[in-house]
Amino acid sequence: MNTTFFDWNSRDPLFDEVAHYVVERQAVSASAISDKFCIGFNRAKRIIKQLEQAHIVGEEWSSRHPRAIYDCCFRKLDKRLADLATIARLQPLEDKWQAKYAAYEAKKREEEGEDYYFKLANHLPLAKELREQEEARARFEAMTEEERQAEIERLDKERKEKDNNWGKGPVHGMERKDWNAYVGAHDRQKHDMIMRELPWGGDYDWSDIFQILKFKIERMIEYWEQFGHCRNGRYVVSTMRTACSLIEIVLKDGNESGNCEHFPYRVNLHNTERFRIYHDHKGLICKGDKQRVRYCKAYCILFKFLEFHMHNWWD
Repeated sequence: MNTTFFDWNSRDPLFDEVAHYVVERQAVSASAISDKFCIGFNRAKRIIKQLEQAHIVGEEWSSRHPRAIYDCCFRKLDKRLADLATIARLQPLEDKWQAKYAAYEAKKREEEGEDYYFKLANHLPLAKELREQEEARARFEAMTEEERQAEIERLDKERKEKDNNWGKGPVHGMERKDWNAYVGAHDRQKHDMIMRELPWGGDYDWSDIFQILKFKIERMIEYWEQFGHCRNGRYVVSTMRTACSLIEIVLKDGNESGNCEHFPYRVNLHNTERFRIYHDHKGLICKGDKQRVRYCKAYCILFKFLEFHMHNWWD
């Protein structure tokens, strides 16, 4: 969710109270807020605008269509307010770290030249890393046997300390606790935005989830075809297309051609028992129903396929 237009630190002093009042009434009106809190009409309108920017209430389309109230209870509202306060408190630290990292990346890119992104994408060592390795190798070869043994012990000790402290240090210039709170707040904001902007409304079933997944993979295919610069780019695109084909079979209940009377695909019925969907009619499959067998196989293979290939997809 885009919260850049809402300044938490510049909100009205009555912002929290008005938000609770609006959620309690499940309606928003500048005149009602003005009468309730004994404030001017223009100030009430400014508070409503802040509620809209904070995504507590929806936009005003017309007088016949009142604003939507996104929070149905005080518990959700309090959680949203806490997330907004967390983001406002930690966003300056994140911006500072991002600026510092951008400067560091620009310096590395200038040192490496045009092959910088190609090396990163294909996990190839950078020139600076190669120089450091050569320097470390030269120092190691110039050492005596006792010095080498002491150096190996020192490196082992550093590695053990690093393993023991893994996941405990700061992230992006924040304490681990603050980073987890910041990421969690952003994830909840993004989830709320997706739930509201889905064309089928706030609720969705399993088929809608597959539609979102298929749409995202297709967007990634377009990106890889235009901007992909990895050596295995064609292979990655082919795996994405295979995933889309499996999703298409699942969405069409085993026959993506849409013609249930004509089923031109060959379906192997000998290994039907390996592909069961236990939450769907207890996994019962009629061996004569090839279309049903094809659906169950695509459903089961899809998740194994994603588990194996998804980490190679990035955008």
